Amino acid sequence: MRGHYSPWTLGNHWECAAHTATAHDVRPTASVNRRMPRVNRNLPPIAPRTGPGPYDGHRETDHGSRPRGTGGRRMREGTGTMTEPARRRETILGRDVLLIMTAAFFYMGSSMLVTPIIVGYSHRLGADGEMAGLVAGAMNTVSLFLRPVAGSAADRMPKRRMVTAGAICLIAANTWYVFATSPTMLLLARIVNGIGFSCVSVCLATWLVSLIPLEHIGKGMGYYGMVNALAMSVGPALGIKVQQMAGYRGSCLVSTVMAMLMAVIVLLVRDGGAPRPAEAPTAVDGPANRPTGRGLRALADAIVSVRVVPVAVIFMLFAIPYCATQSYIVTYVHARGLAVEVSLFFPCYAAALLVLRLAMRNLFDRMSFIWFLVLCSLCMAGTLLALSLMRGNAVMLLAALLMAGSYGLMNSVAQSSAVRLGGAGHSGQANATFYIGLDLGMALGPMIGGLLYANVDIRWFFPALAAVVPLALIVYGAARRVFRRQA
Repeated sequence: MRGHYSPWTLGNHWECAAHTATAHDVRPTASVNRRMPRVNRNLPPIAPRTGPGPYDGHRETDHGSRPRGTGGRRMREGTGTMTEPARRRETILGRDVLLIMTAAFFYMGSSMLVTPIIVGYSHRLGADGEMAGLVAGAMNTVSLFLRPVAGSAADRMPKRRMVTAGAICLIAANTWYVFATSPTMLLLARIVNGIGFSCVSVCLATWLVSLIPLEHIGKGMGYYGMVNALAMSVGPALGIKVQQMAGYRGSCLVSTVMAMLMAVIVLLVRDGGAPRPAEAPTAVDGPANRPTGRGLRALADAIVSVRVVPVAVIFMLFAIPYCATQSYIVTYVHARGLAVEVSLFFPCYAAALLVLRLAMRNLFDRMSFIWFLVLCSLCMAGTLLALSLMRGNAVMLLAALLMAGSYGLMNSVAQSSAVRLGGAGHSGQANATFYIGLDLGMALGPMIGGLLYANVDIRWFFPALAAVVPLALIVYGAARRVFRRQA
């Protein structure tokens, strides 16, 4: 009976389907008191299945530029567990995603490495205070105005091409730093740096979004924000350390190498990031909210993603106290004569942020924006209160932990919310609008901090910054209809 069908007759009413059997599969036993029927040798043998079955799904990118694979969950025979290849396919941290995150670390680290030394480098080349401030702020100013252009371009052209163009600008700018002989040359190099920074920052985030399923966008952007936060902590520390050992030009040379590494890593990404078709307006938007060919709304939508503006404003309000703290915490400690090791604040912040984002990685896609807003608002209020009351390192480290739970978490939450609100085909413009909020926070934070330091009693420096907490809640209340669309 080898290789043929053996239908078993069970009583007078039931008959099972034909099965392929081998010689050892069918053997009569003492417990079976039934006569085996004759085998029908005219039935054709069952051919083994070679194509995908009804439970073998496939994974497809949003823009459809990657090859499709089986991607289905395969179970071990006799068990209910997935095999190891299936587990690997379930994770969002694929090869291309990891490469893009690594490239993001090097581009952000390269840009942040120069930031703490550029003022001193300008003075070394003969710049006065005003010129040094102009050089220091040139990159963020240029980046701020180019964000809308970069966002629209990221939605319309391949991501690899745009990131490569930005990487060339970063390499050119950092090389220019190394060979600069005057403050004017530094200023021009900073302008080129701003062009590259705006292109790379917007496009890398948009590229990453195109590789992550929308239902996991919060988790993915949480990892991405964590990488950026680590680069923003490692970059300045590395720049200062190298400057002490090899001078300003040595630091700029290290920054150039990091930009080159970013360019090489980008070329290793298999998915080139082809543009996606734009999402059609949904009924949730309503006729009044759909972009039309005329009017102020259409003009604004051509520059920024209007639906993302409330998220950008809320994130800007959280960035203001963070950037003010970053700029003035050393001055504040010296002015009050506190016995505090300020250099521990930001490493502690980075470590706490790393732990928080890993521990809460699955909550970014489950909890609502208002849940995170309330949590981050409480943490921000606690941070500013702790900084106001600190007398030693313990309270300062507590403030750093709470800062990670406020600004650090809001970074990931706001960016993932911006991508969802922007919609398919508009993630570049949504990311650009988000980064405009970051640029404004980075610019306004030191400015507001300077005004408070010059005109307010130093003891009220951090309590005055706490005004951003109710303002963020007010912005959410005024734009809650926009956030209901996300839910």
